Amino acid sequence: MNDQFINSYLSAGQTVISNLVLRNYHKIGMSSSELMVYFQLKSYIDQGIPAPDISKIANNLGTDTNQVYELMHKMIQGNLMTHETKIDSNGKQTDYYDFAILAKKMVNLIDQENTDSSEESKKSDREQVFNKIEVEFGRPLSPIEFETIAKWMDEDHYSAQIIEMSLQEAVLNQAWNLKYMDRILRSWEKQHITTPQQVDKLRQDHLDQQAPISKSSGHNKIKKGPNIPLFKITDN
Repeated sequence: MNDQFINSYLSAGQTVISNLVLRNYHKIGMSSSELMVYFQLKSYIDQGIPAPDISKIANNLGTDTNQVYELMHKMIQGNLMTHETKIDSNGKQTDYYDFAILAKKMVNLIDQENTDSSEESKKSDREQVFNKIEVEFGRPLSPIEFETIAKWMDEDHYSAQIIEMSLQEAVLNQAWNLKYMDRILRSWEKQHITTPQQVDKLRQDHLDQQAPISKSSGHNKIKKGPNIPLFKITDN
């Protein structure tokens, strides 16, 4: 009995189904019934039977052939599968079912979700920048100011972090306006400074140059002073 079961189990073969399909089939317009038909068709295709007997599939699903054909027709109309015909070198025609179009739809879905996620992240960053500037300026931004900030991000491709760091510099200089922030951003761009780490290094270099040196116990020590802005209002 055990040997018979093992032989039956091994001879039945295995069908591999992508988890992407299992988790996202409804997002590409596939119903649960169509998914079961897909499982059945793929199980035969994986065994080298490209166009299985639909009556066998109906029997496996506990339904009739008309229902299976109807579901397959919907799948073809929904661009989830295709019914193809190939001709061999002897001129013999062979029908087969192909799911390449389903895989393509799944790839497009994942690409779109990644794009949506990226756009949502950009939207969140933009709103955060707007809010931080309004808080530091102590007033709502004007429509022109909103447009200026949007151009920084969309056209100049300044990151939200870099814009926020330019805001910090403006606040240290008590220059609560976008014109001053723009001067800082342009200056950093000319110096090829594009990351927060590069700004931090620039700040540290600036502090090192500004810090006074005193002698104590025969050793040179750098006195730590207050935060000094990288830019002054009188800077060009």
